[in-house]
Amino acid sequence: MLLLKSTLAALMFPLLTSSPERVSWQKAPVEIKGIVLNAETGKPIPGIYLFVTEGEEEALTDARGEFRIRTWKPFPLVLTSQNNGYHSVRLRLAQASGSVEVRLRKK
Repeated sequence: MLLLKSTLAALMFPLLTSSPERVSWQKAPVEIKGIVLNAETGKPIPGIYLFVTEGEEEALTDARGEFRIRTWKPFPLVLTSQNNGYHSVRLRLAQASGSVEVRLRKK
């Protein structure tokens, strides 16, 4: 029992002594939404894979090139695009406001 208490105390000590500024999490999930366009034509691109770097959140663009990703990750974060026919893009997002426009160039 003593071992369990000391282990629990060791695990909780950093959480109890950390200042709120050092602990990073979102209080509620945030939605990142936007559109992926062909940089040359300006037309929407369906089927582009987007994900939050260092996270598990991901999405595919729909037929209109639109996407939505819900994340608990704190900002700033990096949104990455991948598709075999287009160059990958990494966008640093400081906050979730408005709509994100991603322009991709063909390989």
